[in-house]
Amino acid sequence: MTQKNVLEILFDSPAKVKLLKLFLRNSDRFFYEKEISKKVQSDPRLVSRQIKGLLAIEFLKKKRIAKKRKDFKKGIYFSVNPNFDFYHELRSLILKSSPASKEKILKNVLKLGRIKLLLLGGIFLNTDNSRLDLFIVGDGIKQPKVNSFLKNLESEVGKEIGFAVMNTKEFYYRYHMFDRFVHDILEKPNEKLINKLRL
Repeated sequence: MTQKNVLEILFDSPAKVKLLKLFLRNSDRFFYEKEISKKVQSDPRLVSRQIKGLLAIEFLKKKRIAKKRKDFKKGIYFSVNPNFDFYHELRSLILKSSPASKEKILKNVLKLGRIKLLLLGGIFLNTDNSRLDLFIVGDGIKQPKVNSFLKNLESEVGKEIGFAVMNTKEFYYRYHMFDRFVHDILEKPNEKLINKLRL
């Protein structure tokens, strides 16, 4: 297979890009096919076809689990192949690129309630030196809406997001009590997309 064909297979659809992010941001993990569909929030039949394409160019490797184990169901699991020709270049590209549009995050967070603070860190700043990836302070925030927002965001990012949500009263209480968790979030590298608390 030529390099041109490999690149065409790698970047042929938005669903494929989500798969690349999932596998390259979790290079040490094996995923069950149904789990992959859920994580990238794509049609299982489409994901199955995309996985076959990625196996054909040897971007993915697979292993069969014959008996149920503690962490694995019986079935076929997939992981990125570190010996793939463009592995290091692709991983570097994925890890350096912005994992999700900040404008889109802002727009979706504003739908969750009366938001007073939206802070990005960790994966969104390409730094390991953050307490969280996402911190939201606001009122009238419903947990089911937060769960739905996070599922969508994680499917785009390709990794589980470390996050915390607080109402304004709890935040101010913990802030003035010099709560280590809250002060760590604010002191570590971050970007504030909303800051009505004047921090």
